[in-house]
Amino acid sequence: MALIDAFLPQFEFREFHSRRVGVRARRAVTEMRRVDLADSPVIGPLFRLRSLGSRQPLQAGVLGEFLERSFVLLHEEPGRGFVYGAIGAFWSAGGGVRRFAPDGFASNRDPGVVRLAWSFEFEPIEEHAGGDRTDPVACLASTETRIACNDPHARRMMWLYWLAIRPASGLIRREMLRLLARRCSHRPSSS
Repeated sequence: MALIDAFLPQFEFREFHSRRVGVRARRAVTEMRRVDLADSPVIGPLFRLRSLGSRQPLQAGVLGEFLERSFVLLHEEPGRGFVYGAIGAFWSAGGGVRRFAPDGFASNRDPGVVRLAWSFEFEPIEEHAGGDRTDPVACLASTETRIACNDPHARRMMWLYWLAIRPASGLIRREMLRLLARRCSHRPSSS
């Protein structure tokens, strides 16, 4: 069962991306939070575009800091991954994001908003590591976004917004995974 299943088992919108990363899952979890989004020539301009008209522009920086500023941690499982959430009217200027307690995410039914869960999961890949032994020396890093709409109005608005932002959203997530793979390939393995 995916970590995100506990928070949004039913949803109207979904995006999923994965990439092989040449380090063990435990290390990839740690490195994912350290990915510097500013290292991407793509993410910064897309964040600035999304921030037009917003009082609090999105800032490209270290992913862990971005997640802590913009989302609420719903769950973390050491060595496996983490799930963040947000509730809001994302199609409105500034995203209409609301603060909430993590235990209220799954049950929230406020009208006119959607619930977004965003997970990063890391699954060990068995590969030959020399000799006669097989060792999980790599992992499959994946990111999944699910969105559940609280009412028909939110569904209509989110559908229009999704049509506009989905290509950029997918590009950002693929870019995050690329940055993770590059970061892990340049660091000596310690785990």
